[in-house]
Amino acid sequence: MSERFAVPDELTCYYDRPGEPANVHVEVQVPGRLDEKIMRASVQGVLAAEPGLRARRAPSSGWRHGYRWEIPPAPDDDPVAAVTHSDQPGLDAQRDAFLSEAPMLDVSPPLRLLLSSGPDGDCLILSAHHARFDGLSCVRLLRKVASEYGARAARLGEVRLSPDPAPRPGAELLARETTSEPVAVQATPVRTTLLQARATRSRWSGARKVVRIAHGNGGRARRLPGYGAHLMSWDGLSAADWLRSRGASVNDLLITALAVTVCDWNEARDPHAACAGTVRITMPVGDRTQGGEAGQWANKSRLTVVTARAGSGVQPLDLLGDVTRQTRSAKVEHGAQVDLASRMLVAAPLPVMAKQLLLRAALRTAGPLICDTSLVSNLGQIEAPAFGPLTASQVWFSTSAHMPRGLSLGAVTAGGRLRLTFRYRRALFSPADAAEFAARFAKALDQFAARVPGPKVGRDGEGNADSLRGCALPEAGTR
Repeated sequence: MSERFAVPDELTCYYDRPGEPANVHVEVQVPGRLDEKIMRASVQGVLAAEPGLRARRAPSSGWRHGYRWEIPPAPDDDPVAAVTHSDQPGLDAQRDAFLSEAPMLDVSPPLRLLLSSGPDGDCLILSAHHARFDGLSCVRLLRKVASEYGARAARLGEVRLSPDPAPRPGAELLARETTSEPVAVQATPVRTTLLQARATRSRWSGARKVVRIAHGNGGRARRLPGYGAHLMSWDGLSAADWLRSRGASVNDLLITALAVTVCDWNEARDPHAACAGTVRITMPVGDRTQGGEAGQWANKSRLTVVTARAGSGVQPLDLLGDVTRQTRSAKVEHGAQVDLASRMLVAAPLPVMAKQLLLRAALRTAGPLICDTSLVSNLGQIEAPAFGPLTASQVWFSTSAHMPRGLSLGAVTAGGRLRLTFRYRRALFSPADAAEFAARFAKALDQFAARVPGPKVGRDGEGNADSLRGCALPEAGTR
């Protein structure tokens, strides 16, 4: 028995390609040791109990008009790999290599797990194909694996907390040389280029050109394939409560800060062409049931867009207020998961091979003009998975960042801390570029939380340090 791919599933397959996989990443770190044998058995137990996790793309030729899912009676492959790392750069290199390879859709299950042991504890990294999973379903999957692990470990009495695990074979399998480039971040406030947000119902609306994130020095020079990921925590949630009490959510703050950071980053590289155009931020709206027992093993996220235009005389909090109104409208409106042009492409009576070629040709030619600037995907507040007595001390999430966008921001809150993952294409940024961009973003968040997000910078270069005073946000909204 087989099932036709949904429109977003098939579209994701067309985006997926070597060096630029369409995958979802969720990662947990625990302050102790996870037993490899118990972990493998736990994953196999969950796969046996959840047939939908074993889905694979049914064999077909490139001349068929679409793809179909099939559920094999058992997984084709063991999805768990185990390695070790000696320090944080080693773990970062393993993560980057792991996320730069897409799980195979033709082999069950369409997901991979990397268990890496280091001196400060173990890290379990999930990479799942976006055609079958969204962020919330990935969190639910890890929670099921953690629950199964705890039950098996309790029965065996083998939950080990030794700080010095025996080296696992193949520790060098995913390791690669990393670049430790110094990052110089100035202590001056972020220069907040004036933006004016405009609500939009269509991804194709707006006459002004879409702002692209300027290439970093390293990304432009090397043009490397694959992804990098820069992880960052932000401890300003309590300081930002004054914004949320006025109707702006954490998600609204992230989108606004990203728009400001893109303009700040671009202006630092070319002051004469600073943010001329429209900043467009993709915002997936997730189905909250995906995180619970009623969820499906599927991608149920609906893509919406928030826009911000360069302008004059606009206060930073006015920008945040406009973003808040747009996101509130996007959450209550119902519509298709993807835009009309994408739906028409999938529905076209053409071979899948031809549709894939058409999409990639469109990305090369029209992509820089019409694709959104970046993406913010926020899973919100979740409960950290517990592997028996070992509760995850850190949880991270990110999604793919295809060019010409090249950068996505994944956010999740667990244990009262906001964790941010900047997933970037290495054709756009080097690790040092990503670290500098993230530092600028953190400054923008801090300045909003402190009620003084830097001087207002207009075309005439004049600033106003008190630009937040007296600005009004919507009085009601969801957090």
